[in-house]
Amino acid sequence: MTVPEDIVVLLAAGIGFLVTNGLKSLFPNWDMSKATQQITAALVACVVALANQGLGYVPVEYQQIVLTVFTLVVSILGVFGVHYSLKQLRPTK
Repeated sequence: MTVPEDIVVLLAAGIGFLVTNGLKSLFPNWDMSKATQQITAALVACVVALANQGLGYVPVEYQQIVLTVFTLVVSILGVFGVHYSLKQLRPTK
């Protein structure tokens, strides 16, 4: 059992956001785009590898439940993202 691709994309986006903003705050006058990409790729690979290792301990009878929970989490976060995006597009009164 491995981490679903939806979760990997979500992790990559979240880690990329945190790394980008962290480096911008530490080095405001430097162009850190190459370093940000490399650090993000390394961190995502580490987090996914650790998550896959942990999921290896899930018993076979619970794997479908774990995948369903992952799908639910991604769906809920996706709905919040769509709601936020639509809220930003709505004109203010």
